[in-house]
Amino acid sequence: MKKFMLNRWPDQHERPELWVHNLRDLALILGIEPKTFAPTDPAAAAWRLALTWDRQHAYNVNKLPSIVATQMYEAAFGSNGVVEWLAKRYRLNI
Repeated sequence: MKKFMLNRWPDQHERPELWVHNLRDLALILGIEPKTFAPTDPAAAAWRLALTWDRQHAYNVNKLPSIVATQMYEAAFGSNGVVEWLAKRYRLNI
C-alpha cells in the first residue's frame, strides 16, 4: 500500500492482482525478484523459504512438523525475515 500510496486496501474489482495468495506474484508487483538476491544477502534464505508456502498448505490434513512451522515463522518474522526486510525497504513501522 505504501509503495503505491494507497490509503486503503483496494477492492477486488479495482486491483484483482492484489487479491491472490501467491507470494511470488505479490513480490513481483512490488518489483522484487527474489531469484536475483545475492546468496550473501541475509534475507535471501528467508525469501526462498517463504516463497515455498502455498495456500493449499492451509488445507493439508497432516500436522505440519514443528521444525517446519518454526522455520516458516522465522523466515517471515525473524530478524532477517521477509517482514523485517520489507519494513526496512519501505520504511514501515511494524
